[in-house]
Amino acid sequence: MVDPVSLGAVTTAVTAAAGSVGTEAGRQAWESLTGLVRRAFGRGREEEGDSGTLVLPLDPQDREQVQELSALIFGQARQDPRFAAEYREWEERAARLQVSVDNSRVTNTVSRSRVDGPLIQGKNVTWNGK
Repeated sequence: MVDPVSLGAVTTAVTAAAGSVGTEAGRQAWESLTGLVRRAFGRGREEEGDSGTLVLPLDPQDREQVQELSALIFGQARQDPRFAAEYREWEERAARLQVSVDNSRVTNTVSRSRVDGPLIQGKNVTWNGK
């Protein structure tokens, strides 16, 4: 059985959530993850004059911060069984939301200023109509 709190599994799940923030499901997954992390580590914002407060890496667009966050989560899960259980619950909810990693980029371009008829833009569109 694979340990669901391995560094690789944590990194994959956190990266998936970060990469999906553009969707409603991804946004919900990321918000619930950052809420879990804030509860475990405090608010994560360095206050003026409080140099002892950890600044949490919570920017889903910053690949380095996503990796740092994964490492923080992994370390905390190894030290705190209650956090590990809460993290596993988050991971199961995120999987049910079908949050997935997709590092591709889609660019849709319309070459005319007016389109007569339906215009479908997106990734992986299959059209079986006329």
